[in-house]
Amino acid sequence: MSHRFALQIHAGVVLLAAALSNPCLAQPSMSRVTITHVRPDMLTEWVDLQKNEVVPALKKAGEKTRTVYVSGLFGSSYEYVIIAPIASFAQFDGDSPILKTLGPVPAARLGEKLRKCTVSSQSFLSTRLDDLSNVIEADQQPKILVSTRLRLVTGKLQEFETFMKTDVLPVYKKAKVGYLVSRRGLGANSNDFVLSTVYSKYADLDGGSVLTKALGPEGAAKVLAKLTGVANLVEQIVRSRVEDLSF
Repeated sequence: MSHRFALQIHAGVVLLAAALSNPCLAQPSMSRVTITHVRPDMLTEWVDLQKNEVVPALKKAGEKTRTVYVSGLFGSSYEYVIIAPIASFAQFDGDSPILKTLGPVPAARLGEKLRKCTVSSQSFLSTRLDDLSNVIEADQQPKILVSTRLRLVTGKLQEFETFMKTDVLPVYKKAKVGYLVSRRGLGANSNDFVLSTVYSKYADLDGGSVLTKALGPEGAAKVLAKLTGVANLVEQIVRSRVEDLSF
C-alpha cells in the first residue's frame, strides 16, 4: 500500500455517519441514514423547512433524537446526512411520525415542498459494530466526524475484524479518541464499512490521523498495508453537525 493511500485512509479512521445517527445513542445500534443532496438555489428553503416544520413535527410525534451532518469543506457541497436511531423495524409499520402529527393533507404538502428542494435522496440501514468501536460518553453529540468508507473484498470479513481489533482499536483506546465503526445494510452495499473518528474541532485534525500521531507516518503506513487485498477505499468525507436541525 502506498504512503499516500495509507494517509488517505487514516486521516479519518464515517458518517452521516454515517455517519454519520447519533450513532452513540442508538439502542440497539441500528440507524436509518438518509443522504440528501439539496438544490443549491433552494438550500435556504430546505433548511427552513427542516428547522420550522420537520423538526417540530418529529418532536411532537415523540421522536427522541436525530442528528444532521453537512459536508462541504471536505466533501460534496449541499450534501446533508440525516441519521435517526432504529429501536426495531416494527416502528416502520403504519404511518410515519410526520403523517401522524400533521395529517394526510399537510404532510403531503410538506413532502412536496421538500421534494422541490432536493436533487436526490438515499436511505439505508447502518449498524454500529460496538466490538470494533471506541464509544466515549462525552462524544454522544459528535461535532465533527471524519468518515472513511471502505468496501471489503468478498470473504475478507474475518480478516478485517481481526485487523481492526488487533491493530487499530487499541490505538484509539489508548489515545482516548472516539471511534465509530458501522456497516451498511438494507438500501446500500453490505460490503461497505464506515470508520469515523470523532473530533470536537477542526484543529484536532492537525498533525495527521490518530494512527499517525501514535505510530508515526511509517508505522501507520506499515499497519495499514495489512489492508491490501482486504478492503478498498471508496471515499473520505469530513462532516460537521448542524445544531439547528438536530435534537
